[in-house]
Amino acid sequence: MNSLTILYTSNLRGDLQLLPRLYTFIQQLKREHDSQALLLDTGHACADDVWHCEATKGRSTVIVLDGMGYHAVNVADFMGNTERDSLAGSISTGLVTHRHMWRYFVPPTRDEDIVIAGQSTPAIKLCIVAAPSDKTVLENRTLHLKTLEKGQVGLVVADLQKMTIATDEIFTMPPKIKPDATIAASVDLVEEEARLAQKRND
Repeated sequence: MNSLTILYTSNLRGDLQLLPRLYTFIQQLKREHDSQALLLDTGHACADDVWHCEATKGRSTVIVLDGMGYHAVNVADFMGNTERDSLAGSISTGLVTHRHMWRYFVPPTRDEDIVIAGQSTPAIKLCIVAAPSDKTVLENRTLHLKTLEKGQVGLVVADLQKMTIATDEIFTMPPKIKPDATIAASVDLVEEEARLAQKRND
């Protein structure tokens, strides 16, 4: 693998209604750029002041992102270790924190020398820091990704031979993009389960 394409989001903050349209947009970007792109969320996918995030202890948004095909999500700022460990075994998305990293696996390609981590971590080939950063920069085999606003998707292509950034773009989701029906159904299910959890917690 000579280059690596990354699509990523930030600051979703529990906006489940955004996700069916965001999925459509991500699929469009994959078709235009790289169908095998690594898909990450770099933080603040849930927020404590959002009802379903509070009711599910952060699991709600992550479950939908798993259904959207996210390979790794940084959960350090909204999910405790107990919740992370209980959820990690039931979804395929890697749950990244300051202590937990995820090794690259985008079927059919697995590369143990590429790690996705919540902070700078030594890596044989590349460490992708899935955490908010002021800018996108690749130095010392460590890639930091600029934080985004909700509704934006970042595209970064890293040249793994030269260890340079070949592409660095930010795309804003069009306002009238159609929602994906399958993800919309997933959101409905997650919200229903969150309401049940909320009642149990009251």
